[in-house]
Amino acid sequence: MKRLKGIIALATILAISTFCLPSGAPGESPKEPLKLTLKEAVEIALRENPAIGVSELAVQKAELKREQLRYREKKVDEKEEELKQYGMSIKDFDYEYQMELGKKAADMELKLAVLGLEAAKRNIRFAVEAAYYAALSARDKVQIAKDSFERAKEMERIANALYKNGSATKKDVLDAQVKVATQEAELKKAQVDMEKAYIDLKKLIRIDMARPIELTEASEFKAVEKEVSLEELLEKARGNRIDLVQAKEQLELARLDFDMTKKVYPENTFQYKEKEYALKQAELNYKDVESKIEQEVRKAYLDYTAASFNIPILEKSLEMAEESYRIAKLSYEAGLIRSVDLFQAQEAVKQVRQQKAAAIYGYNLAALSLDNVIYMSISR
Repeated sequence: MKRLKGIIALATILAISTFCLPSGAPGESPKEPLKLTLKEAVEIALRENPAIGVSELAVQKAELKREQLRYREKKVDEKEEELKQYGMSIKDFDYEYQMELGKKAADMELKLAVLGLEAAKRNIRFAVEAAYYAALSARDKVQIAKDSFERAKEMERIANALYKNGSATKKDVLDAQVKVATQEAELKKAQVDMEKAYIDLKKLIRIDMARPIELTEASEFKAVEKEVSLEELLEKARGNRIDLVQAKEQLELARLDFDMTKKVYPENTFQYKEKEYALKQAELNYKDVESKIEQEVRKAYLDYTAASFNIPILEKSLEMAEESYRIAKLSYEAGLIRSVDLFQAQEAVKQVRQQKAAAIYGYNLAALSLDNVIYMSISR
């Protein structure tokens, strides 16, 4: 009995030891950051998102529906050939009407399902790219806050040195200490905001929320080499926007319905008027969607154009602010200016850096929206 208890105890220890061993590949830490380029983040999202599978299933169902309708038509045609020798026919207006509209509707459903699959991929890609840019922006803000914190500590060091040799007052030292504490609080908030932005990105690409990630892209402004033409964008949108394609397909279906109806029903019948009104409604809907798309494209184009204006100016402003801070720091160390003047120079650098980071983020989003607005509606 004692031997049995010993065996059980040994098995328990081995089981616990096995359970406690770290998982993953040999030599790989479970907390090792996942390095992500923008392209890799998009690829992971497209691979893991179930919306893609749902859209692919919709395409398969639409193909099956069209095949079923064609099979039915083939069987009816075969039966029709058999009955011809007896001078009989099973094809009447109701059959022709239902079959023609059914084929048109099936073709439309398949076309929209294929476009819907592409739209699902594009929606995922857009969301991930926007979240990636937001995470980059949050990371930039952390770096700005870190640099401001370091400058505040340097200023505190200078203030203490000046106080010791009698060139600064106790108030200057206290002011510097308050500045350090303020910058430290801002840094912590920026770090929290960055973690939130990373969580949003991790949710979209469906990876473990607890796993750290490292964004390998740089947040920078890249001027386009070729000017974007508004007319080209509008032309592409008219041919690629799924909402306009859907409105056009519905218009063609309504026109077919009306054309077939008016062959057997005169203008003074309810059937004629009903289909006529449906056609007019489809025409109005198509024009409304077309107008809405033009509005969205034009606004996205203006946002993109405006977003690129301020960045070169802010780059020059940052050079000036940093030079002013350098001079102010030397002047403060020499006792030529007050601590408040150095505070202002330091704050100016931080503000311009924040403005530049916000401008780059805004530009990236505007460029992303312009690239996608010719395919889908953009909500920002």
